[in-house]
Amino acid sequence: MAKRLTADDRKSTLANQQADIFQPLAQQGDFAELCSALYERELPQLAQVNDMPVAALQRRLASLPHYIRHAAHGCLNAVRHSPLKLDVQNASWQAPQPTKVPSAGISAEGQSQWFAKHAALGLVVPVRYQTPEFTTIMLDSIDRVDPDKKRLHLNYRGWFDFSGQGEHTQDTLLKPNKRIMTAASCGHQWNHKGRINPRTLTLRELLLVATLDWKKFQVALRIAR
Repeated sequence: MAKRLTADDRKSTLANQQADIFQPLAQQGDFAELCSALYERELPQLAQVNDMPVAALQRRLASLPHYIRHAAHGCLNAVRHSPLKLDVQNASWQAPQPTKVPSAGISAEGQSQWFAKHAALGLVVPVRYQTPEFTTIMLDSIDRVDPDKKRLHLNYRGWFDFSGQGEHTQDTLLKPNKRIMTAASCGHQWNHKGRINPRTLTLRELLLVATLDWKKFQVALRIAR
C-alpha cells in the first residue's frame, strides 16, 4: 500500500521541484559570468601582443570562444567535486593560502620512484617556478615519457628528470599532493616576506584544473594507483 503524503511531504516535494526548475537558470547565470570574466581577461592580453603575425592573431581570436566556453563548462562541472571555491565573477579558484610554499614532502629518490610508476600521457602535474622576486606553482601536463632516461616532457615547460630537475633552473617538477595542487589551482604566490597576491591562471591552466581528480590528485581515470 502506498504511503500517504502529509502536507509537509507535499511542501518538501514542491520545494525540490522548484529547485530543480531554477537550478539550470542559476547555472546559466554562472556560465555567462564566467565567460564574461574570461573574455575581459583574454582580449586585453591579445591586444598587448606586439610581434604576433596577423594570421596567427586571427586564428587565436577565432578559437577563443571555443576555449572560453570549454573552460567555463569545465569549471562549473568541476566545482561539484572540488574542495576549492569557484569565484565566477573573476573566473578563479579560491582556498586559504598557506604562509609558506607547500612542499612535496618527499626525497628526490622517492619522487623519482613515484614518477617512474605514475608518469603517463595527460597526467596533470605541478611545477614550482622560482625567481629572486617570487615563487609560484604552475600546472602543466605530460605529453612524452622517456622511462629509459627517467625523464618526461611537459606540454609547456619542457623536459624534466623524474627527480624534478628541469631544463630551466627556475623550474622544479613536484610530486602532486593536495596542498601543492590547491596552491597551483588558486595561483598562490610568495616572496621573501611571505604571501603575496595570487596570480591569474592562464586559460590553459583553468582547463587543466577542471580535469583534476582530487581523490588521487591526477587526471581522472587515466592512471591506476
